[in-house]
Amino acid sequence: MAAFVIGCSKHPSKSSAHAPAKMTNLGEVEFTEGTPQHFAVGGGKSCTITAKHTLGGIEVDFVIEATNANGIAEVWARPKISTVTGQQCAISVEDVAVGLTPKWKSP
Repeated sequence: MAAFVIGCSKHPSKSSAHAPAKMTNLGEVEFTEGTPQHFAVGGGKSCTITAKHTLGGIEVDFVIEATNANGIAEVWARPKISTVTGQQCAISVEDVAVGLTPKWKSP
């Protein structure tokens, strides 16, 4: 089982004892209800992110996948965070770190 660290902050920290040295910063990501977005995060790994609107803000689901030696993508981790629009967040799973600032797209 992979260990992961999740954090949200209006002021991102410059370093963390648990986060890898290199984070993939996706910047501002605009979400609509239940629409997945796919990002390559390097090293044969990818991240699919889906969000849903909640009373308190946004619930963001991540699916981290790694491509194995046979070229098949396998789910590696499924971290989830709750946050609010405009608040920078980050997840870290072993050598994968992804940061983003969620924005909710109004219809």
